[in-house]
Amino acid sequence: MTRVLPTGYSPLPFSPDLGLPQQVQVRASGRSLAVKLVALTADLVATLTAPPTTPVVTDAQEESRRLASLGDPRAALTAPPPPGLDGAAVRPYLVVVDADRVVGSAPVVVGRPMAVGTSADSGLLLEVLFVDLFLAAGSLVEPGDVGSRILAGFRDPAAGHAVRPRRPAAPEGDPHDLLD
Repeated sequence: MTRVLPTGYSPLPFSPDLGLPQQVQVRASGRSLAVKLVALTADLVATLTAPPTTPVVTDAQEESRRLASLGDPRAALTAPPPPGLDGAAVRPYLVVVDADRVVGSAPVVVGRPMAVGTSADSGLLLEVLFVDLFLAAGSLVEPGDVGSRILAGFRDPAAGHAVRPRRPAAPEGDPHDLLD
């Protein structure tokens, strides 16, 4: 299935063949921002010795992680640790830098827009959306075509796109009067 960015998002030109970490420059709110994609792994030996095409992070794992988090939270505390190259053990992170100052970072969650920065009024807020993310073990070690896919985009709130829907103002008076 071919995935595309929603309307209003400009592509972030990450190249899956370059490996991670990776950095691209974007222009948002009149500033030049560096958007970095990094991946943290707990098992360096497994990363270096695994076949380069071994899947490490996939969209399906992201979806199952979100669904599992809705279940019993005690299960996560008693579960054995995941294998070293399991998607639960390798976490991709997004880091946004403005003039050598980190303005935000967050773990990547595929399919959910991530607002990075301080506030919409400061001009540093940027919304990033990953539509497709598939990382193979080789992309964590060195550049090369190992079958990884990265499709991400950004939108600039200063360009007229709302980053988050605003909450309606709370009604004045006693809220119980509104109940019928």
